Amino acid sequence: MKCIILNSGMGTRLEELTENNPKSLVKLHNNETILSRAISIISNFEIDEFIITTGYLDDVLRNYIDVNFPDFNFTYVHNPFYNKTNYIKSIDLIPDIDDDIILLHGDLVFNQKTAEKVINSNTSCVVIDSTINIPKDDFKAKIEDDIVKYISVDYFENDAVACQPFYKLKNKDWKTWKNKIRDFCENGKTNVYAENALNELTNDINIYALDLEGLLCMEVDNKNDLKKVKEILK
Repeated sequence: MKCIILNSGMGTRLEELTENNPKSLVKLHNNETILSRAISIISNFEIDEFIITTGYLDDVLRNYIDVNFPDFNFTYVHNPFYNKTNYIKSIDLIPDIDDDIILLHGDLVFNQKTAEKVINSNTSCVVIDSTINIPKDDFKAKIEDDIVKYISVDYFENDAVACQPFYKLKNKDWKTWKNKIRDFCENGKTNVYAENALNELTNDINIYALDLEGLLCMEVDNKNDLKKVKEILK
């Protein structure tokens, strides 16, 4: 199994904290960074390769990983258009993979139990949390019969549930989504979410909603998010 961590963004909403560091290298607790926490947790499972997309401050990110995780197998995929495109382009640049994958954003903070639920899933899945209020700016999902039918930051219908970009994807489902991403990028649709492409495939693949029911899994987009997650980790 391979793990893809998306790290191409600039993290401008964290202001001075990302002037000299990619967002995923922002410190959390006891000198731990968002990225080091994610890698340390996921490496407890049978992951044979970490695929890291890079963009902003590519050299800083690579050096950090090489110094802190010298014994793991990393492949870097650089998106030279990181300041002009969304992460859909970073995914498009990833070479073909013939394996099941774990896919997550590099600013995602979670715990061991969350990772266990995702990685040990027998089906393709993405995490939701039915116990929290739907977020204003993060992903929301529409669920039918436990299957995700739509994911968007702009979905505010009564049946919307909070959703975070932490996926397990069987290889067949990953390839189907990746091919649709390629179609989007070839047609110049590079400033949308990769989930826009996924939303066109709900009749072709089944991605199950994995309800975390309160387990930690949140993105750190701004200083308020960072403050909240630091308090949780204490």
